[in-house]
Amino acid sequence: MGIEEALAKDLVAVLFVSFTFGGGVLFLIVSTVAENLRKAWADERNAALKRSMIERGFRPDEIVRVLHAGKDPGAA
Repeated sequence: MGIEEALAKDLVAVLFVSFTFGGGVLFLIVSTVAENLRKAWADERNAALKRSMIERGFRPDEIVRVLHAGKDPGAA
């Protein structure tokens, strides 16, 4: 019996194992990439905000106050 015959005979089992383990790995890869893209976009938005505040003449203490506004002081 060749590989083609074995795959055809046990196709459901092969697909089940492939989707079970492959799906988990694919989920981890996609979620990691998405999280890193989200962080990069947030960092870019913060950098653009800081640049615009500097161009408008904000003092450093005002910039820090604006960046930390609305954040929970107890959150790490």
